[in-house]
Amino acid sequence: MESLRLTRVRRLVREENAPLALTAFLPLEGEALLSAATLEKLRDKAEKALAKHPDRKEVESFRTNLDYAIGQLTDMAPPGTWLIAVTPTISETIFLPFTWKEEISIGKSLKVHPALYALYRTPIAFVAVVSEHTTRWFENIGDRLFPLPLSPDIKEALSQLQKARQQVQNTNVDSSQFGELFAQMARSAYHMALVKYTEHLRNAITFYLKHEGVPVILMGDERIMEEVSRGLEGEKPLTLIGGIPETASTELIQGHVQQHLSHQRMVQEQMYYPFLAYSEAQTPQEIWTLLNDSLPASPVLFVEEGYKLPSSELTGKKRSLPSEDGIDLLVAEVREKGGTVLFLPPGRLPQPIMLILP
Repeated sequence: MESLRLTRVRRLVREENAPLALTAFLPLEGEALLSAATLEKLRDKAEKALAKHPDRKEVESFRTNLDYAIGQLTDMAPPGTWLIAVTPTISETIFLPFTWKEEISIGKSLKVHPALYALYRTPIAFVAVVSEHTTRWFENIGDRLFPLPLSPDIKEALSQLQKARQQVQNTNVDSSQFGELFAQMARSAYHMALVKYTEHLRNAITFYLKHEGVPVILMGDERIMEEVSRGLEGEKPLTLIGGIPETASTELIQGHVQQHLSHQRMVQEQMYYPFLAYSEAQTPQEIWTLLNDSLPASPVLFVEEGYKLPSSELTGKKRSLPSEDGIDLLVAEVREKGGTVLFLPPGRLPQPIMLILP
């Protein structure tokens, strides 16, 4: 299954130290393509580090992976930032709809935490438009949809379903014994192909719900959606949106996704906000301690927009912290525990940061 950007960045964060690691944030603002000068700067910094590295085999592997990563850069609409992560064994290129300052880091570990924290602060969802004729997968980040490739098993199941449907349509209808037999065989093959197709779709939805741990929004043909979601009715957060044609434009799909996410956020705020009036005051350090303990329920973190907190004050450490902003660390802990983070305008919270356990 193709992983979401959140999971890919999370995997890079967890990679152990490498003999040589390059992390680059290359922003796109006025132009959709990276300039030749930017790519040349990237290569120059890499070559200076490679010249000092003693292992020639690792150097060549690194060069190969860097060339591959650069080759994956495509024409994406700004604003955004290309994240490039390269080691002798890793070559990853991810486009993110956020703008950072240009930065190229070379050392013994990948420095991709800024991307992970930005993704944690942004609504992310897996979106699928399904019907008997097509399946379209997207990843939603903020207010943008990114197409995801279908897995081979979905492609094959969809192809078999189309062949079976064509066979039913081409079967001659007559009253003879053999005519009725052939028609029944064609209908049976079609039904079996449809069952296999919906089972593969259900497996994919389950993967994104449970393994990727992201909300899933299912759109398209209501009959197919009903079959695909069978047995997943109690899974959260799984949302079905009917009435979306299989040929719907990306803009139309995006509009429905944003409408749903906005409504969901409003519902969550209305559900949890009243509890703040009964919550005791908590220091950021107490919240941090709670989040690092075993919690009985998924936490809900309220944060005042624009509020910052030095990470060293939060954890008591002054070095080896992945972010200078302690809010990044708190948001990451809540997300990793399957919790909810709600940012509210200044003045709406009794304190700039509050945690509740529903």
